[in-house]
Amino acid sequence: MTNDNTQDFQSIPVIDLSQPDHAALIAEIQHALIHIGFFYVKNHGVPLSFLDTVTAKAIEFFDLPLEEKLKADKLTSPTFLGYSVQGNEITKNKKDNREQLDFANELPAFWKPGQPEYERLTGPNPLPDEDALPGFRQVLQEYWTHASGLAERLTRLTSEALGLPPNAIEDAYVEPGQQHRAKLIKYPAVDALAPGDGTQGVGAHRDTANLLTVLYQANDLPGLQVQNHAGEWIDAPAIPGTFVINIGTGLEYLVHNVAVATTHRVLNPPPGRGPRYSIGYFHGARLDRKLEPIDLPEEVLAQKPANVVTDTKGYQYAELYASNPGMYALINRCSSHRDVGVKWYPELCKEHGITDGPNGGY
Repeated sequence: MTNDNTQDFQSIPVIDLSQPDHAALIAEIQHALIHIGFFYVKNHGVPLSFLDTVTAKAIEFFDLPLEEKLKADKLTSPTFLGYSVQGNEITKNKKDNREQLDFANELPAFWKPGQPEYERLTGPNPLPDEDALPGFRQVLQEYWTHASGLAERLTRLTSEALGLPPNAIEDAYVEPGQQHRAKLIKYPAVDALAPGDGTQGVGAHRDTANLLTVLYQANDLPGLQVQNHAGEWIDAPAIPGTFVINIGTGLEYLVHNVAVATTHRVLNPPPGRGPRYSIGYFHGARLDRKLEPIDLPEEVLAQKPANVVTDTKGYQYAELYASNPGMYALINRCSSHRDVGVKWYPELCKEHGITDGPNGGY
């Protein structure tokens, strides 16, 4: 039996993580997980003064001369960590108008020939010289620590909200010490783009190969939109002091599609408003273990939404994701950052028809 909701969501709920009534907190999270797939959290424990600090450092980074930023170019590493120039990422064969720096917890590369290729995704962060941006590396690692801690807390609350022991998901599908990714993002305003660029900051998609996304909208500009189950686009504006949380397809698969990995997109800011900045953190399922859906209580399964609009274009490797998450993650990154993929994984890209050109991916 599924729950066919006649009232679709028109806004994203704000959940107070400091509320003393734990049962009420769990009920709010359950509703958001099952019926929306997105929610804000406030009173999350990350100091607002630190969020101001990391925002300032992000802006400093994007304001660096291009030659300094290119010292951290993604092309320098098979990890897909590092800097991408404006318009270099592709979603659904269309250019995303954003500039970004992908980073993670600092780990050494450990891949050797003969090991699975997806293990090449783990490695150190390509970053600009310390002299060019003093303290930048330290601030990024502090941000990662805060975001990772919040994601772990939310994963435990998610388990409870779905009728499971608090550590059920984390213990089974998150490897201790694994590398989780984050990114600084700059979306130029429409009037800063070239003619013909359009207004796609990032195209409509679901967050793949991860459990939860923790997003900080660093300045008060519109752009993030979430698709409700009727197919309407709902604004998710920046609310000071909050994070936006959404579900990835990994969690959706593990819980029998009871929790919804909702389609979302970002539009570039309106003319005259300047750039929009955000910082995403992606709490990933481990890449070395086949995904197996977790047994849920019948009363939770019964709440599975019946009618959910899901844009599955570009997700034709869904079966591969369940059986081999590591390979799926690698193919997905090759398709999004084709220049990096073709350089470091030429045979894999050739096998899947991925080329470094305007129509070279899915």
